[in-house]
Amino acid sequence: MRHFTWQVGLDIQNGYARAIAVQKRRSGWQLRHWWQHPLPQEVMRQGILHETEQLIVILSRWRRCLPVTISLRICLPAQRIIQLRLPTPDNRLQEPHRDAFIRASAAKQLPLAMESLMIDYRTEPCDNRQLVVTAARQEEVAQWQHCLAQAKLFPEAIDLTPCAIQQSASSAGIPAESLLLHRLNQQWLWVAPHGLPFQFGLLEEDEAPSLDQWHNTLSGLYSASKLCSGEIHYSSFEPDTPPAGMKVWSPFSAFTQMSPPLPLETGAFVIAAGLALRPAER
Repeated sequence: MRHFTWQVGLDIQNGYARAIAVQKRRSGWQLRHWWQHPLPQEVMRQGILHETEQLIVILSRWRRCLPVTISLRICLPAQRIIQLRLPTPDNRLQEPHRDAFIRASAAKQLPLAMESLMIDYRTEPCDNRQLVVTAARQEEVAQWQHCLAQAKLFPEAIDLTPCAIQQSASSAGIPAESLLLHRLNQQWLWVAPHGLPFQFGLLEEDEAPSLDQWHNTLSGLYSASKLCSGEIHYSSFEPDTPPAGMKVWSPFSAFTQMSPPLPLETGAFVIAAGLALRPAER
């Protein structure tokens, strides 16, 4: 039965909520459902949930459009993620001492007490001498889970917005050495190529360069820019003109089966699609 379960990616950002549901078929991924709804500004500010009553009503109405059993995935807004890098411990250090050593090392660099954070770490894909440590505030994660539970939504996985964009790009066949730039409401989120060392960053509207200076700006921000192909693939939450020289792409390229009607702006679903296409938790 697991094979027939809808994989649902739910993307909630400042000003909107979007979702994609997919199902694995012999010929590839089938798009089963898409949904979007504007959110009042008071629901979320700077990636933090505030007034959730209206959001719960909106999500509860949407939940009734879905099968009873789904595999739901959500993401934490990029603004609320803390990330750092640490040297990989000596291979001779075994668990549980290895885990304790990594957490103690991270505690020295993190701005908050470890007791208030949820920590995840993984080896840098292109450099096994480094660990990428990601931290999120436990209180905020619990707030997300409580809000969703009131709408009868129970996430199976909580991912990071940049990771969802990478998954979407990989599934859509974007070259593994191409930088990614996604336009959010009032911000720009850049993400490392899905085949290179992981890194991401946010630029506010007043920090964004002129349209013809994006390549130089991103090359200066990304530590492994010398490994990039020079191409930047662009997506946006709204119809707009991409910065000079960038290639517009659609996450819907990952789907082999689709039925109309389809959204006019498929680029707005980059994050939701990446969550839906994310491999299931083992």
